[in-house]
Amino acid sequence: MKTSLDWLGDFVELSWEPRELSQRLTSAGLEVEGIEEIGKIAAGVVVAQILERRPHENSDHLSVCQVSTGSGDPLQVVCGAPNCDAGQKVALACVGCDLGGGFVIKKSKLRGVESQGMLCSSKELGLDDDHSGILILPPDTPLGTPLSELYHPDSVIDWEVTPNRPDWLSHLGIAREIAAVSKSSIKMPPAKIRVRSGSSVSQSAKVRIDAPDLCPRYIARIFENVKVAPSPEWLVRRLQAVGLRSVNNVVDITNYVMLEYGQPLHAFDLKTLAGQEIIVRRANAGETMVTLDGTKHELNPDNLVISDRDRGVALAGIMGAENSMITDQTVTVLLEAAAFDRSNIRISSRNLGKATDSSYRFARGVSPELTSLASERAASLLCELAGAEQLEGVLDCYPRPWQSEQITCRVAKINALLGLQLSGDEIAACLERRGIEVISRTAEELQIKTPFWRFDLHAEVDLAEEVAQIEGLDAIPEAPAIARLGGIASEDCFFGMEAVRAELLSLGLDEIINYSMWPLAECLSGSTLQEADILRMSNPISIDTAYLRPNLLCGLLKVINHNVSRNTHDLGIFEIGRVFQLQNGKPSERTEIGIAVSGRRQPERYGSEKTENIDFFSLKGLLESWLEARGLRNLRCESAQHPAFREG
Repeated sequence: MKTSLDWLGDFVELSWEPRELSQRLTSAGLEVEGIEEIGKIAAGVVVAQILERRPHENSDHLSVCQVSTGSGDPLQVVCGAPNCDAGQKVALACVGCDLGGGFVIKKSKLRGVESQGMLCSSKELGLDDDHSGILILPPDTPLGTPLSELYHPDSVIDWEVTPNRPDWLSHLGIAREIAAVSKSSIKMPPAKIRVRSGSSVSQSAKVRIDAPDLCPRYIARIFENVKVAPSPEWLVRRLQAVGLRSVNNVVDITNYVMLEYGQPLHAFDLKTLAGQEIIVRRANAGETMVTLDGTKHELNPDNLVISDRDRGVALAGIMGAENSMITDQTVTVLLEAAAFDRSNIRISSRNLGKATDSSYRFARGVSPELTSLASERAASLLCELAGAEQLEGVLDCYPRPWQSEQITCRVAKINALLGLQLSGDEIAACLERRGIEVISRTAEELQIKTPFWRFDLHAEVDLAEEVAQIEGLDAIPEAPAIARLGGIASEDCFFGMEAVRAELLSLGLDEIINYSMWPLAECLSGSTLQEADILRMSNPISIDTAYLRPNLLCGLLKVINHNVSRNTHDLGIFEIGRVFQLQNGKPSERTEIGIAVSGRRQPERYGSEKTENIDFFSLKGLLESWLEARGLRNLRCESAQHPAFREG
């Protein structure tokens, strides 16, 4: 997550330089990937005006410009940019200016014509990556003004955001961390919404949620008299600083608020919505949609869509459809701010191969309570930057209101976990600095309520981590490790497993290692188990890793199939691993050994040309050899040949 220090200053007072700030937040648990300085203009770059432009007599792409800085005689500058038209206010690097990297402007001749400076692009000035033409300044910019007075330097910090902290995917979230460490407070931008009286939003549009399990909240606002135009320069610079390009003022505002608050938004052209209706529903089987990037997607009921009365107009939480996009002719806008089920967005984004800044945030979690704040902020910016007027009222569908968690925090337990000696008031102060509300407190324990932007606080140990981050990880004292003897080394099961591993390797088998998480169908393959016997993950990464394996067969079969399909038939593999089952309603765990052999008996030199499968006999021989080596000669080996091996 890239944040601009200039932008962060809108939310919290910054009293440290970028590197000190990054060090302090790193000690509090927020890691920094890198710091980049942008917008630092070299001395000698001034505002100038192009008085005259004529073609270069010895080049078909160069122009010769007469440029004035407001004092002295005009300067002659040779320029290759296509937009160096007469009358433009531009950035002129004068002779002697050092643009960095050893690039010093000198008086020179280009194709036989003298040039007394250089007209600069944004990229050459280090403002952004745009080098399609020279930088054009506002017409009212005073001539001769050093450009460093117009563009203040900024620092962009790239933060390493862990999956459990989606609130860090915003400037507001990072500002909260800064406020907690610096003991300062958060400043929220004021909302100034221009409301058009006499016209109600409920008379102009309708919102219905048909899948409340996947969409806990949907807020819609309607704006009229919207003027779609280029965004102001300050907004463009902030978006470019963190890696986003400007589109137009309406689209830029939705991106701006997403980066500011962490809430993705979407703007629809209301006139393109059939029936002026928004329906949040599951996609129909075989339904298709063309997204804003021109890609056609075939959907299924596992995908959540935003639709009007007749067709889908957006992939919920991922990307809008091109049939309702904002254009230069748009005058009426429906602004969407919603919360979606993170598991559904994560799975849909992966299955459709469509990853966006929006899906990245929704897949990690966006609070329904944040939705209203972001919607109000975007409404304020639309009124300010696009001349919009909001219709009276808000369409707010909230079928599943958010509930905070209450956690008991024992003072003695926190101190025992951290090795500190903090009082209840000191612990309460640490938690309150992190935005955690303390409902009640005694000398022995606290009752707290989690804030809406924190999805990772569920237990007392989570609160201990919050206290540690505020106190500083360096404040936790060193303590010797506690070690207890559990028996003699020869009784350790590790040595027994190592002996078995060595014996199986000596028989010519190769060891494989598979993950413990599998799809349900493969967990049930080749066994008499039912779905009720399989342990399911509470928060799986995907449907392909949603269940814990009840045996090693699923992994062995997958490896055999992978190799046989690539014409590698002679295999002998084994795996030693943990397996899991539900027995009498309780989970059980044990270690198993699995062996698989695959191969073909080659035809005799004279005789039948038919190849024969030798898997069962090879496996039987291996098992008998292994059991005999372990002194189990009288144990009879009986095995059933699995159909998947027979087919291989």
